Amino acid sequence: MTEFTPLIVAALDFGTTYSGYAFQMRHDYEREPLKISTNSWIGSGNLMSQKTPSSVLLSQDKKFHSFGYEAENKYSELTEENNHTGWLYFKQFKMLLHNNKTLGRSTLIKDINGEVMPAMTIFSMAIRYLKEHLMTMVQKQVLSDVGEDMIGWVITVPAIWDEGAKQFMREAAQAAGICTDHLQLALEPEAASVYCMKEHTILVREKRIGQALFEEGSRFLVVDMGGGTIDMTVHEITVDQCIREIRRASGGAYGGTTVDKAFLTFLQQVFGAEILEKLMQDAMTDYLDLFSEFEMKKRTFKSGSGRKFVLQIPVKLKDLYERMTGNKLADSMTKFSKSASIKKNKMHIGLEKCTEFFSEAMSGTMSHVLEVMNDDITTVVLVGGFSESSLVQAQFEEMFPNKVIVCPQDPGLAVLKGAVLYGFDSHVIKSRVMKYTYGIELNKVFEPKLHSPQNKFWCPTNNQWYCCKCFDPFFMAEQEVEVGSIVTKFYSPGPNQNVVEITVYASFQLPTYVNEPSCFKIGKITVKRPAQGWNPQALLQVDVMFGGTEFTVKVSDTCQGSSYVNKFDFLQ
Repeated sequence: MTEFTPLIVAALDFGTTYSGYAFQMRHDYEREPLKISTNSWIGSGNLMSQKTPSSVLLSQDKKFHSFGYEAENKYSELTEENNHTGWLYFKQFKMLLHNNKTLGRSTLIKDINGEVMPAMTIFSMAIRYLKEHLMTMVQKQVLSDVGEDMIGWVITVPAIWDEGAKQFMREAAQAAGICTDHLQLALEPEAASVYCMKEHTILVREKRIGQALFEEGSRFLVVDMGGGTIDMTVHEITVDQCIREIRRASGGAYGGTTVDKAFLTFLQQVFGAEILEKLMQDAMTDYLDLFSEFEMKKRTFKSGSGRKFVLQIPVKLKDLYERMTGNKLADSMTKFSKSASIKKNKMHIGLEKCTEFFSEAMSGTMSHVLEVMNDDITTVVLVGGFSESSLVQAQFEEMFPNKVIVCPQDPGLAVLKGAVLYGFDSHVIKSRVMKYTYGIELNKVFEPKLHSPQNKFWCPTNNQWYCCKCFDPFFMAEQEVEVGSIVTKFYSPGPNQNVVEITVYASFQLPTYVNEPSCFKIGKITVKRPAQGWNPQALLQVDVMFGGTEFTVKVSDTCQGSSYVNKFDFLQ
């Protein structure tokens, strides 16, 4: 099958807090690779933003109504007029996919009021909206008669996601109308590396900066600091200016929303959770504006700057507090005098408390960074919306004074724009490091010194003892694997076996058996018996391709010469 060569590459960055898209024509990629188009969204107060909130609003009949700022504004309007009953509002739901061991096609997701819908439906609605918005923009600005068969699609995913979460996103995209054969998943730190390397190379060539950081042999740590997760990996530049991964991706749920949660906890201590809930019900716009202002302050705050957080407190919040508690807000603030005060409807939050908001996120991030940092790493690349925070950048500079700390010109768009570049040339990534030891369940000839007697069984066909539930490894955890590496295994189906099920297991160790505590099932592939039955000498050849962002597989019947192109199912 010939490789698809798109005229346009379109990338969707579906984030925990904000989402966006970017695209580029092939001729622009070849002449001006950084000439990548993004959309400008109109937010609250008519502020322009290159990303929009990851929010989905459904009408009372559970049909899609709106996404992003439009969804926020409409739901705010409905709540303030007390007309929101029956409407469903979903926000920050991407984290459902992070480290979810029970993720499946029927997984449910709750809106802010506890109403449930299938998660696949909500994700596909969001992706469909971004896809259609992008298509409209391309048709207006670039090519009026563009067809979807001209477009290569890329969706970004965290590198720390497991295979089930990646498959979930692919199936949601397919349900949204994206041709799966024209879709690639890009790992977010890799997309960031591709963009930063390209941007830096151009800046050096144009002599806008002097020091070349991304040269052959140089090693750098990429830290993608998004809204929900922190995602990091170590890359090295190869002789042909490509990228190899030399340390598996790591990270955790320490993104910018961790800071938001700390701020919310503080507000609950000051005003009470019930009063904030009432504000959200009666004046959603005020509630959202309060957190939008906090978001702006969060990005510019520096712990050593001497500047406090000064936030406008909604009049409605002050009125609700005094009506529901019977106390004057100014009088009640005396018990928080060391951390905050209210002056003319503005809350002044002290430096110590402001720094405290960041403590969990930064301590979690730094613990992961210290695990991978070594003397060979010369540069730290910070990308993602959370990396725009002045405090974040200052803490990295303080923690690693001997490293070069790099932040691209627009860190919040580095992953998105890098995904476009990756879509044109995915071969720029040469190798990846295995997160787990991967293998399958196999029956092996019983060896008394190696195998447990309880797994021993007699095979009359071969006239010998076998051991069941053995773990047969493909690759080892921490092993570097070239993109496109193929592992071939052979299986002999039984003559009466209607279905051959090949189950994939993973472990951080090297287990002997698949039922050991360290070993867990991650997916399976099913091959049905041909209509004419199995050939007595039937031998199934299973070719599993590793090193990509996803596993791919091909099963062939070596006797009959037929192929069963299939895929692993990693969803519950």
